[in-house]
Amino acid sequence: MKTGREAKCWRGRVRRWGMSAMLLLLGLLPLPGCRRQEDAQTLVVAIEAPPLTFDPRGPTNAVTARLQQLLFNTLTQKNERFEIVPELAHSWEVSEDFTVYTFRLRRGVRFHDGRELTARDVAYTFNTLIAPTFDSPKRAALSKLERVDAIDAYTVVFRCREPYRGLLVDLIAIGIIPENSGETIAQQPIGTGPFRFVRYVENQEVELLAFPDYFQGAPRIRRLRVKIVRDPTTLALELLGGTVQLAVNAQLSPDFVAEQQAGHRLRVMISDGAALEYLGINTTDPLLRDRRVRQALAYGINRQAIIANLLRGQARLAKSVLPPTHWAYHEAVTTYAYDPARARRLLDEAGYRDPDGDGPLPRFRLTLKTSSAEHPRKIATALQEQLRAIGIELHIQSFEFQTFLNDINTGNFQLFFLRQVGANQFTDIFKAAFGSRSIPHDPTIRESERTGFLNRARYRNPQLDALIARAEAARDRAEQRALYARIQELLAEDLPWIPLWYPANVALMNPRVRVPAIPASGDFQFLKDVEMP
Repeated sequence: MKTGREAKCWRGRVRRWGMSAMLLLLGLLPLPGCRRQEDAQTLVVAIEAPPLTFDPRGPTNAVTARLQQLLFNTLTQKNERFEIVPELAHSWEVSEDFTVYTFRLRRGVRFHDGRELTARDVAYTFNTLIAPTFDSPKRAALSKLERVDAIDAYTVVFRCREPYRGLLVDLIAIGIIPENSGETIAQQPIGTGPFRFVRYVENQEVELLAFPDYFQGAPRIRRLRVKIVRDPTTLALELLGGTVQLAVNAQLSPDFVAEQQAGHRLRVMISDGAALEYLGINTTDPLLRDRRVRQALAYGINRQAIIANLLRGQARLAKSVLPPTHWAYHEAVTTYAYDPARARRLLDEAGYRDPDGDGPLPRFRLTLKTSSAEHPRKIATALQEQLRAIGIELHIQSFEFQTFLNDINTGNFQLFFLRQVGANQFTDIFKAAFGSRSIPHDPTIRESERTGFLNRARYRNPQLDALIARAEAARDRAEQRALYARIQELLAEDLPWIPLWYPANVALMNPRVRVPAIPASGDFQFLKDVEMP
């Protein structure tokens, strides 16, 4: 057993010598093509953290949500253009005032224990979730929902206290559980998804079996082991050694991915992703409240150079918060190609002239906060170097993620770097991240009137608020597109966020594994169609 110091040394050698050289030196790890004692139809997939819960009504994060996608289904779902489509519901009707939603369910859908899904299960799922005694962040998100009634076996009605235009989107996050599940659902989940739960070894792995009666067709593999591997170096070794067979959007360095593309030891699949990495700006900061300063920052960042050199081409430039395949994405917005001369002119106009020409003194200093993970720290260092060229001295502060998150939620920052996963797949992001009533920890906002918690930029624009309200109320898709286009134009001009790039979806796999396609969302439903011939 290695001591902590020895383990640290070991990881350092791996980084210096390279994965392939280290494995050859060891001579102990099997080649990826070797058959192990594992069932030939068992797929081992890596995730970077344990799930928070298996209860789909409970708290969530990216890992938890993706695991639950394998176990549960939801009333609504999104398609490749991020439009809302039916899943467990086959149709719905919405009242003129958006207070009553009537869903008709698919027939013949079965839970993993053999019971047929009915409207009573849907009503139970949501009525228990919104009960005052149930502790979950999702309950606050559904605060407009008054109750859910099962009209007959296949008809369920959602009744809302006030107009709830975002309900169809919010339903995507909540899997349906059987009536009277009780508290055991968090440890022994029963859903209707493509895989059924077998066991969870805490902080180690989740074991699932294919559900042969899945209403959208049985999975192609028999067993799925979801292994928790926190350390990227360990994950790389396990992939190369064959003890992990698939990793999707893991925290593996772009250099390692490029090495595997060149070496062909692992199969690499890279496709366009929908996540967004961006620079968040505190618009109440004395320096940054001037839009010209924010625009100068955007012109001073050579995003293409970072994508090519640091990210090894595993990303594409971003113009908007929405991904380019989104039905509401608007191409014709103000863009900020790298232009340091223009950045300097904007800073001059804003009154922040260079105090000593080509000398070392900066125009002013800013602080950029990131999490302590390797990727954001590398990006921050690249931004620091680039912004120095326009006279801005950038100080970098990196924190453990929860401390970092607390700082940006409370407004204790000037700039932050973050990846947005999931929320930017829906037009609700505009209200949640830029609406005047979505600023976290703002005592001036009544909780009954709150529209979200993601406006960490503390951005207020009455014109934008009005456009969002009109877009949400519109029923004509062409009218909605025009309104969301104007919203994106305003955000591109005001820049409470500087969209940087959309990271690619990156999958590394054993040569035996056949993945048909990974959706832009990066969701895990595609695992149903993975093959291991």
